[in-house]
Amino acid sequence: MDRERVSRLQSIMTREGVDVLLCRLPENVLYATGYWPVIGASLAVVPANGEATLILPYSELDYATAGWVTDKRTFRFINMQAMANPTAQTIALLCDLWAEKNFGKATVGYEGSFELVAGNNVAAEARVVSEMTINAFKQALPQTRFVDATSIIKQSRMVKSQQEIEQIRITNEVASMGYEAAREMIAAGVREAEIAGAVEGRIYGRGVGYKNVTRSRGYCFVMSGVNSVNSWRPFCVSTDKRLAWGEPVLVELDAMTNGYFNDLTRTFFVGTPDAKAKKIFDAVQEAVNTVIAAIRPGVRCADLDAIARKVIDKAGYGEYFNHQLGHGVGLQFHEPPTLHPASNDVLEAGMVFAIEPAIYIPGFGGVRLEDNLVVTKDGCENLCPFPQRVD
Repeated sequence: MDRERVSRLQSIMTREGVDVLLCRLPENVLYATGYWPVIGASLAVVPANGEATLILPYSELDYATAGWVTDKRTFRFINMQAMANPTAQTIALLCDLWAEKNFGKATVGYEGSFELVAGNNVAAEARVVSEMTINAFKQALPQTRFVDATSIIKQSRMVKSQQEIEQIRITNEVASMGYEAAREMIAAGVREAEIAGAVEGRIYGRGVGYKNVTRSRGYCFVMSGVNSVNSWRPFCVSTDKRLAWGEPVLVELDAMTNGYFNDLTRTFFVGTPDAKAKKIFDAVQEAVNTVIAAIRPGVRCADLDAIARKVIDKAGYGEYFNHQLGHGVGLQFHEPPTLHPASNDVLEAGMVFAIEPAIYIPGFGGVRLEDNLVVTKDGCENLCPFPQRVD
């Protein structure tokens, strides 16, 4: 059991006056119970005091052994008597639990404002908490008071437990396997999409089974030459463009193991970079390492953004760094804290986040370096073992 994160969640619930938390989103079920729902039809019932209860499809019982909850109540998601309705099926068991636990007029928190959600264990489909779900809870438990507990969950998740940090470290190690595949393939004439596919295949093929990883995925985007300029956008796209000699090759990689994500970028070159390319790369690397040296508890995230911007501006490329410095990683690869000029977030020990200073010059290309860092009591640790510079 990850007592560190359960205690943190329950203490925030108590402080905010929430007696019971209902978690339907797989990322939050995983956070509260250690079990990552496969099809998103499960429900975690988390009291502010005591042990949680899991309501889940019978077909997932063997997956639920990965978590620490002993009170598991199952329903038949697939049966020939009635069509599958996970909301109705979980509600019936929830009502029985409510009476058994004597929750009565408890104040109940639900996931009312998660507009960005992580992918399911099975990523092709995702269930979300809709108005229909919330109304079903309210109708089933008419004596309870329902409140949106999104801020409670996000606040708790922002600081990672040691177990979570270790899982994110493993994700970074698996991502490094993917970057090795990229390094092996980068050459003039190779298509961007071919490299991206090889990276994703390496992460899946070698990630599963590595250090107790049961689920591993990589989302890789390779953008070369003039295409790499466009990676300032909040998305990246690999194309059928073939790499050319001397070009920068920006490789964005969002990997996941056992439900925990990272967010990384490395910039390679096809052959030896010229003097201009080297100067740009050096400026970005200096920005990364200057920020790393400034990280410690109590530092404002906005100040870290300013530090990176100052380094790049001094090198003469300030106008070409046109997005925020970074963001948290964990159960999503974009989550709090936010490293932005307007951010009010302040660093605490245990926060894990990505920093990604960059320079994007039209006609030349883009150079970005992105590392994942955990705040320690007196500094930070870089969780990614893959080198920043690849010659």
